[in-house]
Amino acid sequence: MKEKVFIRKAVLCVAGLLLLLAPLSLRAQYAAFAVVSDSHVGAPGSVYAEFIRNIEEEGTRMIVHTGDAINSPGSLSQWAQFFDITGTDKTLYLAPGNHDINGQKSLDVYLGFFGVPYSSTSDGDTLLVFLNTELPGEESRIADEQLAWLSAELAKPFRYKLVFLHEPLFPVIRHHGLDRYAQERDNLHLLFVRSGVSLVVAGHDHVYDRSLRDGVTYVIGGRAGGKVWPTNNGRSTCYITAKRTGDFYSFEVKDVNGKVKDAFAVKRGAQQKSAEGRENNRRTTASLGRLSLRD
Repeated sequence: MKEKVFIRKAVLCVAGLLLLLAPLSLRAQYAAFAVVSDSHVGAPGSVYAEFIRNIEEEGTRMIVHTGDAINSPGSLSQWAQFFDITGTDKTLYLAPGNHDINGQKSLDVYLGFFGVPYSSTSDGDTLLVFLNTELPGEESRIADEQLAWLSAELAKPFRYKLVFLHEPLFPVIRHHGLDRYAQERDNLHLLFVRSGVSLVVAGHDHVYDRSLRDGVTYVIGGRAGGKVWPTNNGRSTCYITAKRTGDFYSFEVKDVNGKVKDAFAVKRGAQQKSAEGRENNRRTTASLGRLSLRD
């Protein structure tokens, strides 16, 4: 009898130990989220309200916005309209764009709503970082205090690291992002590679684009408003849904009707790089070619 009790206790101890050692991804419930770019609320043609309705119908309550939420920097009425459309029942994270912040006055308005110019959050084993490419005097760059803060954040031992910002490191439109300062951009990319970042999502170009560079998936998230370029092949107006599926994140790119236009998955940075192979620097894009402008 004592032997049976001992065996039963031993089995329970082993089971408990296995549970403790099991990957966090197998035990945690991760929040699904949607990524929206360039809604330009307050300008004609914004479909942000339609996107939010789709996202609500899909049961998602976490929104990541990669900037140009409104159209006129510092407009209190447009911010009010943006928050009204988004709804109070959702968690919102914003990486501000140049139509949200353009100078100190509009930065002060932004800080009045969001409190900090850049931020991060975590969900289980996942770190999400929201950068600011529009700080006055540091436009189109991640520099100085923000860069030091980012380096410290990315040094934290998270399994997955996802980064969101407005201006892309590798824009479809030449000199329409962080490529205006190529050396600093390259250093930032190397920081992402060294830190095991799996995904970087930007906006700003108003087209959808996806590429893989040194194990990092770079996405430009299309648009929910703003200018429609004549050569975007109808793929610019889209939003992205994300969910944790086992040991990776799966993403679907959807149009205003909720139809899937692209789908992809990202793994942990090192795993993604080892599986890269022939996918290295592959680009899936509905692009303009290489234009040079600033919007």
